[in-house]
Amino acid sequence: MRRIAPGLALLLILSGRPLAAEDSAPPSGVSPRIVDLRVGDREGTVLVSFRLVGALDAEARARIASGLETTYNYRLEVLRRRRFWSDARVRDHRILTSVKYDSLSRQYGLTLKLDGEVERSSTTDRVDEMERWLTSVKEISLGLASELLPAEQYLVRVKADFPLRFVWLFIPWDRDTPWARAPLSAPSVTSHEPNR
Repeated sequence: MRRIAPGLALLLILSGRPLAAEDSAPPSGVSPRIVDLRVGDREGTVLVSFRLVGALDAEARARIASGLETTYNYRLEVLRRRRFWSDARVRDHRILTSVKYDSLSRQYGLTLKLDGEVERSSTTDRVDEMERWLTSVKEISLGLASELLPAEQYLVRVKADFPLRFVWLFIPWDRDTPWARAPLSAPSVTSHEPNR
């Protein structure tokens, strides 16, 4: 009886049909990415908004429709720019947007957590509103602008982290988005000279 060479056996395995949907090759199309990153200041509070595009595919929609809780995990950082060194991270936040469909009430339960604490929650029966909740983060507070050092340059960056998937059972496929970046203005220093 002849033995099959290890290389030929691997080729036969790779050319075969994948065993499950989650082990299939990455879909062609738009890769998930963060867009419309905006940093603003309202009454001395720094607010950040952004959107995730390309993440809600047919598989994610089917998972939501089946009643499985679906969560998107965002990393948000504030960096202080440094000239001859790597940038210093001054704030680090985790934002989780999640949805769970209740087939009895036909309602989507929506939750947004900031650093493990529930920041907002809601319910809806509209699919478009549920999708917007998962992929659009609006006006998350990063604290007071006065806590930033004046005359320093700051940068806000955001990315979405997804669980690692495997192609053909053993090739890791990292689907995390690249970092999206936007400048953050430190408060200006106003000096008052005494009247003479």
